[in-house]
Amino acid sequence: MPYYVSWADIERDVSAWLGNDMQRSAMDKLYALKDDVNKAGCAELKKTWRKLQTSDLFYYMCVKWFNDGDVHKYFSPYDSPYDAFIYFMNVYSDFKQRLQDRISTPKPTKKRMKRRKVPGKVGYTIA
Repeated sequence: MPYYVSWADIERDVSAWLGNDMQRSAMDKLYALKDDVNKAGCAELKKTWRKLQTSDLFYYMCVKWFNDGDVHKYFSPYDSPYDAFIYFMNVYSDFKQRLQDRISTPKPTKKRMKRRKVPGKVGYTIA
């Protein structure tokens, strides 16, 4: 099958999630963080990044009209697709800042313990 298919809308394609500039912009920005998310090495940030990929978030940004638009509006907690985009981008900006803070903060290094022989004592002490 050369194209993705879906259950949604008359077109039965991915246009319900990636059919307009807002959706594509949000998705592109989110996926552009992939390398930084992996570099951060933080399970909590990775979990949040994955949750931000939830298809509903992009579905709510859909601007289709007629019957398809009514369905999108019915399921969306937002007043409009533009509100969904603004809320998403606010969360994205906060997430990106947390990610950058994590990457720019040096990880604590483990102090290596050395054993040394102490004259007059039996055994070793840790320096």
